[in-house]
Amino acid sequence: MKTLIVKINPKKPEPAKIKIAAQILKRGGLVAFPTDTVYGLGALATNSAAVKKIYKVKKRSLSSPLPILISKRDDLKKYTFTAPKIKKLINKFWPGPLTIVLKKKKIISSAVTAGKKSVGVRVPANPVALALISALDQPLTVTSANISNKKSSTTAREVKKYLNNKIGLILDGGKTKLGRESTVLDLTTSPPAILRSGAVSVKNLEKYLGKIIKK
Repeated sequence: MKTLIVKINPKKPEPAKIKIAAQILKRGGLVAFPTDTVYGLGALATNSAAVKKIYKVKKRSLSSPLPILISKRDDLKKYTFTAPKIKKLINKFWPGPLTIVLKKKKIISSAVTAGKKSVGVRVPANPVALALISALDQPLTVTSANISNKKSSTTAREVKKYLNNKIGLILDGGKTKLGRESTVLDLTTSPPAILRSGAVSVKNLEKYLGKIIKK
């Protein structure tokens, strides 16, 4: 497989280039693209075979769940069940670098969640990512575009170093804004728990949730 690399306008992504990426994803392929945090490696969250390719390409353990990206807050109810104070959280932190773990609905493949009944969800603050998800009108399973346990990619060049000729396409939208992963917050437990520290601080989250523990 030869990886296609396409430069895309990071602020006003060209529809024709988004369409190329969407077609690859609809065919069950993998696409790397910029988000607001780091470059992501995406597959359709409803396609189990495509999701399994992410695990293979990244050399990721099949027991490690993957998150999904959606393009708008209102889509959350399509794929997950609600949780206390969720509206306040998403109104404040989405789009942005906060991944929220909630109970999933059946539409999300169990391959995404490693058989677990919950899934991490985020709306990214990046025009390229949002345009791609909107074009698909489906959630994307997305994880960092690197090899597991290696440094996350913040440029298309770094993605190429890890994944060249292993995936269908890299959308080159320049360097990512934040350069670090999202905070992962689990709302399926009481009190809520931080599963991964990231760009949103615990202190900031506690203003809306009260006590939060770290796992």
